[in-house]
Amino acid sequence: MTKISLSVEGWPPKKNTAKSLFAEGHPDSLCVLNLLRKVKQALGDSEWNPTERRQIGLELVMAETPDGFPGDATNYLGGIADVLQANRTNADLSHLGDLAQASLYYDDRQIREVRYCVERGDVPGYRVRIWVL
Repeated sequence: MTKISLSVEGWPPKKNTAKSLFAEGHPDSLCVLNLLRKVKQALGDSEWNPTERRQIGLELVMAETPDGFPGDATNYLGGIADVLQANRTNADLSHLGDLAQASLYYDDRQIREVRYCVERGDVPGYRVRIWVL
């Protein structure tokens, strides 16, 4: 399989603090859990292999509600890229249970192309697509 996609309700995790997104009690911990659940679900339905260390592209499509959203493109892209990688050294993941293994690629250094856009929406949500270059 050369691509994998997922849709998530709510806002994505933001990379905007010194504290790891995976730290228990992080302000975006629910966003991290929502994304990891969708990753696990998407992997269960596909032949995508997150351990292959290929160059990839990442697309993020945000749904902007009438109230806007609480972060910016670089914070969201950085947060999503960190959550989707398997290389999570220096992080205690025990509080994540089986979601600790959910990932779409080994390391976010594999990302060579990024696409970001915003669409109008009634509720917060986003779509992520990863593809092999």
